[in-house]
Amino acid sequence: MISSAGGVRAIPLPRSNRVTIGRMHTCDIVIDDESVSRQHAAVIVGPQGLAIEDLGSRNKTRVGGRTLGRGETALLPVGAVVEVGYATMFVQVGRPPSAPASSASNAPAPSAAIVHDPTMQRLYALLDVIAPSPLNVVILGETGTGKEVFAEAIHKGSARASQPFLRVNCAALSGSLLESELFGHEKGAFTGALGAKEGLFEAADGGTVFLDEVGELPIETQAKLLRVIEYGEVIRLGSVQPRRVDVRYVAATNRDLDQAIAGSRFRSDLFFRLNGFSVTLPPLRKRRKDIVPLARHFLDRAARGRPYLVTAESQAALEHYAWPGNVRELKNVLERALVLAGAPGRIDPIHLQLPGAPPPDGAGEVASGPAATAAPMGYAAGALPGTWPPPGGSGNDLKAQRESWEKQQILQALEKTSGNQTEAATLLGVSRRTLINKIEAYGIARPRKR
Repeated sequence: MISSAGGVRAIPLPRSNRVTIGRMHTCDIVIDDESVSRQHAAVIVGPQGLAIEDLGSRNKTRVGGRTLGRGETALLPVGAVVEVGYATMFVQVGRPPSAPASSASNAPAPSAAIVHDPTMQRLYALLDVIAPSPLNVVILGETGTGKEVFAEAIHKGSARASQPFLRVNCAALSGSLLESELFGHEKGAFTGALGAKEGLFEAADGGTVFLDEVGELPIETQAKLLRVIEYGEVIRLGSVQPRRVDVRYVAATNRDLDQAIAGSRFRSDLFFRLNGFSVTLPPLRKRRKDIVPLARHFLDRAARGRPYLVTAESQAALEHYAWPGNVRELKNVLERALVLAGAPGRIDPIHLQLPGAPPPDGAGEVASGPAATAAPMGYAAGALPGTWPPPGGSGNDLKAQRESWEKQQILQALEKTSGNQTEAATLLGVSRRTLINKIEAYGIARPRKR
């Protein structure tokens, strides 16, 4: 199966041969996509199965997230996902699976109507084939690119759509709490375990579990998760009795799992169990055709029927901004802009408060240039008073000024939220864990619990 700018198509392979792939009309498989080289790769069909060789392509060939060098080959088992430039291929036996009969599975993906960029259109076309399969999925991409939305779309397009879709943020809980959340516990398993509790895997039986930030899982928990996936059994903390579970796993991370595996921070056997399919969501800056439609979507929801107008200048500003926080940052910026615009609902660039634009009161302008394209630490642009970079910032002292700016933003956020770290993190547009790390790094006194 090939998903490219031309849509999704099935191509049968011969029983034995060397099949070339590229843009040239002389290739055995022609992919009309600018990201694909004229002679990009070759699939080798032999008695031992399938393999693929990169032919020195410009945009590389990737198998399961691993990039092949010129002349390098990789085996292609059934279910393997191959990226040829921005086109995606995956190996199947026989006919592609048909969509399940469930009416829920025939519903469009939650944001399918807001997908205008060709890359995202190809991904959602691929989703229609991935979702009905039983294979686990790994979704890669920067923070805020919509990995959870994509995961939920996979669930809704599967035969499990009527069953639970449960989420867990693997970075939000410490090791013992995370294991209790995932595996459950028996009464007395640890201090405070006053009663038995089923874990996420038991609660999701028959459905899908979304493991967000899976790259943050402690190595000890990874071993236990591997057992659940391999044997379909979960053992609660404080118990020796295995319980059968039937769960599909969709994992997401913004980390480079290849590097994590090389550094012994992530188990390769767990990765291979999770990585039935691998999908990489592009950052918003690489799918600019989606920016304005997404902006309208978020404003429609926030306005709740009230009239609003996004000026042409504002649309241009939205399309040219780098969006380091991706779709999540876009949503925050637009909801704030609607509030700042007031009753008329006319959203001008001044209301967006993007770096490089003047603040709402027109008191000054942020200097333009590379340093002004994004606020440090991924803070929501303009969430608090103060601009980045500071006036007069230059090469040698920019790092110190950046740290000073971040510290001041954190202090202001904590003051504004009366010391509530979760609310402060939301205001700043970062995770609570990132905020705590910064508080400790800058020696800021953490608020005491009352």
